[in-house]
Amino acid sequence: MTIIFNGIIFGFILSFLLGPAFFVLLETSIKKGIKSAIFLDLGILLSDAIYLFASIFVAEKINYWLNTYYSIKYIAGSIFILLGLFSILKNYYNLKENTNQNSDLKKIDINTEKTSVYPFQLIMKGLGLNAINPGVLVFWIAACTYATDELNIQNYQLINYFGTTLITMFCVDMVKIYFSSKIKEKVTSKTISLIGIATGSILVFFGIAIYFKDIQI
Repeated sequence: MTIIFNGIIFGFILSFLLGPAFFVLLETSIKKGIKSAIFLDLGILLSDAIYLFASIFVAEKINYWLNTYYSIKYIAGSIFILLGLFSILKNYYNLKENTNQNSDLKKIDINTEKTSVYPFQLIMKGLGLNAINPGVLVFWIAACTYATDELNIQNYQLINYFGTTLITMFCVDMVKIYFSSKIKEKVTSKTISLIGIATGSILVFFGIAIYFKDIQI
C-alpha cells in the first residue's frame, strides 16, 4: 500500500508539470473536444510507458547514447520550433482574417459532437510529441534511479509503483480535459487563435530550451 500511495502522489505531481504536451493537450481539448483529447493523452502516456520500460531495463545504455550523440537534442529542438512556428503563423493568419471580418466579437460555435475524431492519428501525435523530447526519457531514467536507489523499490514492485503513477496521471488528465472542454462555451474565434499562438510560442520556447539543455544525468 505504501508503494501504491507513493505512486499516486508521484503521478499527481507529474500531471501538473508544464511541458509542451501539457499545453497541446489543453488546446486539443478546447478546440476539438474531449474525445480527441483523450486519444491524444493515450498517445502521450503510451510514450511515457515505452520510455519507462526502456529506462528500467537499459537505462545505462540509453544514457550513454544520449550523451554521445548530441545531435539528438538539436533535431528534437528543431522539430519543436518548426511545429511552434507553424502553429503561430497559422493562427496569426486566422486571427487577422477574423479581425478583418469583425468575427472576433462572436462566440465561436464548436460543436465537438460533430467533430471528426481520428483515434490513430491522435494517438500517434501524442506519442510523437512526447517521444521527440529527450528530456522525457532523461526524466524517466532519473525517476527509475530514484525509485530503486532511494525508495528501494525492486523487481515487480517497480511495475506496481510506476503503473499506479501512469494510471493516476491518466485520471488527473481526464479531469483537466473535462474542464478545459467546458471553456469552449465562452470561447470566441479570436480566443481560439490566441490559444494557438500561445501554444506555438510555448513549443518554440521548449525547442530552444532543448538546444541548451544538458541531458547528462
